[in-house]
This record gives sequence, C-alpha cells and structure tokens, in this order.
Amino acid sequence: MLEAVLQQVLTKLNELQAEMNNMKQTMATKQDLENMATKEDLKAMATKQDLKMIQQAVLETNEIVKNIEANQKRQERILDVLSKRSIEHEAQITDLRCVK
Repeated sequence: MLEAVLQQVLTKLNELQAEMNNMKQTMATKQDLENMATKEDLKAMATKQDLKMIQQAVLETNEIVKNIEANQKRQERILDVLSKRSIEHEAQITDLRCVK
C-alpha cells in the first residue's frame, strides 16, 4: 500500500517536473525582457517626419492609380468603338461582295 502511494507521488512529481521544464522553455528570461524594444525605441524607429513621408508616398501612389484607372476606362471605350466600326466595315465588305 505504501509503495503504491509512493509510486503515485513519484509519478505526480515527474509530471510536475515535466510541466516546469516546459514552462522554463517557453517563458521569457530576465535578459530576454531587457532586450525587448521599449516604447521609446519604437518611437525612435518611425519619426513623425517618416510618417509624413510615407503618407505623401501613399497619396502620390493613390493619385497615380486613379490616373491609370481613368486611362484604362478611356481605352476600354476606344476599343468598344473600334470593335463596332470593325463590325460595320465587315458588314459593308460583305455587302460589296454580294453586289458583284
């Protein structure tokens, strides 16, 4: 009986040891925490001037995309007109062939 209780205690102790080892592996150490970036470090990485430059680049890119979209719509309308003219010319050529 005593051996069974001791065996259960030993099993439970081994489980706790395994769990503790797992926690040690996944937890950040004091040194890890010291090496982490602070808010001040993050602020220094992107200054307001950098953000303004990024915002300006985004606005310029947006304007370019709008111009490209407008040109694409214009080209689609031109292609539509050209295809209609091509069909009309094809019909006229067929009519001329039938007249001969």
